[in-house]
Amino acid sequence: MSGQLSLFPKGSGLTLIQWQRDKVAFIELFVSVYESNAIRGLDKPKITKKEFFGLLMWFFNIQIGNIDSTLQAAKNRKIEQKPYLKELMDVFDNYCAKGL
Repeated sequence: MSGQLSLFPKGSGLTLIQWQRDKVAFIELFVSVYESNAIRGLDKPKITKKEFFGLLMWFFNIQIGNIDSTLQAAKNRKIEQKPYLKELMDVFDNYCAKGL
């Protein structure tokens, strides 16, 4: 457990984890998680999107000024829709194919 706790240094308001993809990929992934109703608070049935993203932005040390406008930009892409989620599916398929 001490290895995990080292990601949360004492006295710091930050974690030692950083998101390494673009902001749209962050939104694409975590809006999907949020909308799937896979996450809930222990003290209430559903946390708000603002609470959820506030926690994730803190955890991954990423700042997104306006979640809704970033989400709208993702929805209005002229290129392939959901490229990050498709990449994750390919990564998982490759992982499964390795037979680990």
